[in-house]
Amino acid sequence: MRRLTTSFLATSFLDSAFGHGADGRPLFMPFGLIGGQYAIPDMATAQRLRRGLARLLPLALLPMLCLLALFLPPLRHAHALPLLGAMAASFALFSITFFLWVRHATRGLHRVDRAQRGMPALLDPDEALARRLLDRVRPPRTRSAEETLGALAGFACQMLLRHRAEQEGTAAPLIEVATHDGRLRYFGDALNGLLAEYPGSLWAGVGDGKPALLLGPIFREMTDACVGDSRDYADMIGLLQRHWSATALILRGQGVDIERWPDLFVRALRELVQEGGDTSLRPALLFMRAAIAMSKMDPAEILVPDQPAGDPLRRSRPTSRTAP
Repeated sequence: MRRLTTSFLATSFLDSAFGHGADGRPLFMPFGLIGGQYAIPDMATAQRLRRGLARLLPLALLPMLCLLALFLPPLRHAHALPLLGAMAASFALFSITFFLWVRHATRGLHRVDRAQRGMPALLDPDEALARRLLDRVRPPRTRSAEETLGALAGFACQMLLRHRAEQEGTAAPLIEVATHDGRLRYFGDALNGLLAEYPGSLWAGVGDGKPALLLGPIFREMTDACVGDSRDYADMIGLLQRHWSATALILRGQGVDIERWPDLFVRALRELVQEGGDTSLRPALLFMRAAIAMSKMDPAEILVPDQPAGDPLRRSRPTSRTAP
């Protein structure tokens, strides 16, 4: 019970500083509705702010502990004045520290004008949708929720690049590779950026601030697997074939722009981690392994509903390609 109470207080303290404006953009609101509000540009910034707040949590709890002690008759009768002094001192210490940290943490962030704020929504509008996605991929429906969310997120990154190129009327920034048996796989700096290198990448959302170099062995492993005949890779393809179309239908039905799809899968993984209490990098690495693997896939193998898993669609050789 004590652990649940502490967890609830910590979560409430952290969540109270974040919200969404009337236009849906995420906001950092360190002083609630009455103070300054700052636009959060990407997931990495949101995680940085949340980690900073988490470090201040012990200071925030000190005045509350002193106040609770005053409700205990033995302590109240014997130590009322020292407890009142400790409460005032700890509150002053927290207030000064918090104010200085906010000034430092918000340096470089865009402050939202009061006239443009609208009414912030303190409840995250994506929470219900992320949890719905998570519930769809829990075992026994899949062998691993982390792997399934990663597969969906990685393929969504490639589809996002294709969507952007279509909107701009240009070619997608992807390098097409033909394997020895005629299958197609896709690579490119832009794809790697969405996976692990850009500020708002998948790894920025799940990697807890760890460097992208940590993913080097996984990139090499999945690059080799995607042009070979790995059984594990074929199983991932089957996983993506079973879940992509239905998931895409849900997101489109909710009016979610494809620009937000990768972030929603990241959010679903974070919900899973918070629920399970696994603070290691294992869930993030499982997620990224599947994401890297399925980001390479030929959409024709995923979007053709009657294509059996592990039996790649035969296509004519591309006119412009690089050797595997």
